[in-house]
Amino acid sequence: MSGFASSPVRTAEEPMAFTTDELLRGGVTAWVVFMVLLVCGEAVHLMFLMAPQEVLPGPERAAALLLGLFGVALTAGFVSGVAMPIGLALVLPIARAMSKVRSVAVHLALYVALGLGVAGVYVAACTRGQLHLPLSGWDYFVIIPAASALIAVPLAWWWTARRALRIDSGLIAPRRRRPDPDAAHEDRVTAADHAEGPGES
Repeated sequence: MSGFASSPVRTAEEPMAFTTDELLRGGVTAWVVFMVLLVCGEAVHLMFLMAPQEVLPGPERAAALLLGLFGVALTAGFVSGVAMPIGLALVLPIARAMSKVRSVAVHLALYVALGLGVAGVYVAACTRGQLHLPLSGWDYFVIIPAASALIAVPLAWWWTARRALRIDSGLIAPRRRRPDPDAAHEDRVTAADHAEGPGES
């Protein structure tokens, strides 16, 4: 990273500090990646579960698959959406403590460990520590979300951090915020008042 002109928080002393907006972006990215991985994984799982069931015609099987995926996405989306603010609150002090560590590999290892912790807690809560091989059909409804969380947490950090650092380096332009019509009107009025000069009406 050659400079810090685009960042209000990253400095030579804290090269991996991130703004609140960037942390929120990371949380939302983790949620989106988790949901995509989960839905794709469960789609494959449900197709394998339904493969031996030749009694259902093709359209009915497709409808059953879509209904099952909708239920999975709705439940997982709600639960993970509620859990995301809690996760961000836990990550915030960790991110601040790691702001002076420049190594991306160290950060990635930390977030892999965090993802592993989330996955482990989820598996333990769902199975009460009684997960045995070979896995049953129900076990995959536990393993797939856990694996999705394990991948989503470090991947979201890497994606978000890479984007922020590329903006700092001038490799990409930051996304402009939507203009506020009220603020734009106030700016025009202020500029007009200054253009008139003191004592003019």
